[in-house]
Amino acid sequence: MKLIIYRIFSFLLLPIAVLFGTAVLLLLTTAMSNPAILFPIFLIACIAIYSFTSLSFLMKGIDGKKPLRKSLKDWIRVNAFASIVFALLMISQCILFLMHPEMLQQLSEQAKQMQGGDLNMSEAGVENYLRITSYFFLAYAIILLLHILMSFQYLKSYNYLFQDKNN
Repeated sequence: MKLIIYRIFSFLLLPIAVLFGTAVLLLLTTAMSNPAILFPIFLIACIAIYSFTSLSFLMKGIDGKKPLRKSLKDWIRVNAFASIVFALLMISQCILFLMHPEMLQQLSEQAKQMQGGDLNMSEAGVENYLRITSYFFLAYAIILLLHILMSFQYLKSYNYLFQDKNN
């Protein structure tokens, strides 16, 4: 049963990983000219890498029972730690937004001002959109965190799949 949940979570994380990977590739040149964006781009890249490597571990290792390189385990673990940072930051931020709706209202006002009146949505519409987005990212971050915790357990359970090339 636990493996079924892990498999479902893996496939739920996949579409967002594709979007994140594409965003990283598109924003990489922008990040080079604006160093403030480097850390968020790094975290988003780690999530995409983690999602793809953990899916590879699931498909080739657990399901396919094929031996895997030890480097795959390292890639999963390193990117999982960075993904934990993202998930915890996202969970805390989403909870903060949902507990303090006035923050969402201020954010929607700022978005309306930045658009200079060209935004076709009302402030209430923007606020509703931000609330729905917060719920979505809260759910995504929780699933990501649970998936990472399950991955660590499966890395221990299926440790025999990881072999050195020298052996």
